[in-house]
Amino acid sequence: MAKLFIFAIGGSGSRVVKALTFLMASGVKLNADTVVPIVIDPDDGNGDLTRTEEILQFYKAIHEKGHSPESTFFGNRINFLDELGKNGFVSDNVRGEIEGVRDHLFKEFIGYSELDLANKAITSLLFSKLNLDAGMDVGFKGNPNIGSVVLNKFSNSGSFTKMAETFGPDDRIFIISSIFGGTGAAGFPLILKNIRNAAPPVANHVSLNNAKIGAVTILPYFNVNGLGTKTSIDSNTFITKTKAALNYYSRNVSGNKSLNALYYIGDNMTNNRIEGADGAAGQKNNAHFIELAAALSIVDFMDMEDSELQVENGEAVQPRYFEFGIEEDVPTITFKELSKATHHTLALPLTQYALFQLFLKNHFQEKKTQKFAVNGNHKLQEQYLDKRFHQDLEKFNTHFEDWLREMSASAISFKPLNMDLQGNDILNLVSGSPEKKKGLFSFLKENGLEYYVSVLNKVEEDKKFDAMGNSNKKLLAVFADATKQISSEKINL
Repeated sequence: MAKLFIFAIGGSGSRVVKALTFLMASGVKLNADTVVPIVIDPDDGNGDLTRTEEILQFYKAIHEKGHSPESTFFGNRINFLDELGKNGFVSDNVRGEIEGVRDHLFKEFIGYSELDLANKAITSLLFSKLNLDAGMDVGFKGNPNIGSVVLNKFSNSGSFTKMAETFGPDDRIFIISSIFGGTGAAGFPLILKNIRNAAPPVANHVSLNNAKIGAVTILPYFNVNGLGTKTSIDSNTFITKTKAALNYYSRNVSGNKSLNALYYIGDNMTNNRIEGADGAAGQKNNAHFIELAAALSIVDFMDMEDSELQVENGEAVQPRYFEFGIEEDVPTITFKELSKATHHTLALPLTQYALFQLFLKNHFQEKKTQKFAVNGNHKLQEQYLDKRFHQDLEKFNTHFEDWLREMSASAISFKPLNMDLQGNDILNLVSGSPEKKKGLFSFLKENGLEYYVSVLNKVEEDKKFDAMGNSNKKLLAVFADATKQISSEKINL
């Protein structure tokens, strides 16, 4: 396959991309040669966006310096939009631009003062004084009527032009948005319309018209801690907005066969309350399992065969619709509560990467004289690793641990892994699955950390990873191979 363009709209879009990035780092493979994330959010200082942007940049750097065919970690290539095409250049910009938003009120954006009296009167019927006087540099504050006007300009932006210029007939598109706010609810149908209705002079407009497009729309899954000095968002309106948006989508998204695959996800346990903020750095929400589940919809979409996603004259031949569920409705979700398909996708990669992260954090220094670290020409101590690679990996792993801990603290908790274990308890990290110790004299055999190190030593010796050419690639390959063996032999997944 070729490229996957992901349009991540608003704060929810950023958080889902963050979850997807951790899945790819863990070894969940997307069937795409290159993943191109494009975050659409007028709020440049959005805490969710800036954190996701940093995580993407770390991932990209680690993949470029450390990935190899021998390692499942960091398997998918990520490119940012500026890097594509014949005039591409090295970039760390993941944001899709929306011109005319920064430092402007909504009434200035639409040229309200230049309207004649009749059009001013009509505009005042459509938009309240609060709407007209709203600043847009922190998003649309739950007002999709404002967002629909502003985001309709995205098709004229340099980001959309660049995407169109580099879009090929084998590429796919996926759109992430929430349905109960302002930016996502408005942006999703508009971006979809602009792709399906692309016309000259837009480059590759025929390929865009007939693109294979999937989307996930996220229904309410949290509440905001009331109206107050920090926010003007009222979560009491979430359900009403959702119903209105779904009604619109039934005619203009699913009803007109614009999408090949549409995924719905949400949670009626909206007692998960977050501290409200209108935007900027204050909008930095803790991770939630719903966002991880939404990320899995992208994995599922990319697993579909082209024959399942046919498009004729801009319409999906056979649109498909999906929901997400777990085996048992419980307040704390572990691997055991996941469906077989989801368990198959998640359990092994997340366990492997958690084993890798925990070892590097807690035991690498004390074990760096072991054979796995000192053998060969390409040794694994920090001084032999690329300095920037080592720093990026360390920071990325901190974000990974924070992500797991935040999901475990939600009202609907996802806690499959205990990230507090180390030493001889390290192989007990999977919730409800103690380390397997076989035989009458199992207490005499290697277990826990001792077993972990022995597998690392054997893998380094047997696999000849020293021939890979550098210590960065060797590090990821050795640990990917060792943690797979350890998970198979010592952990009930």
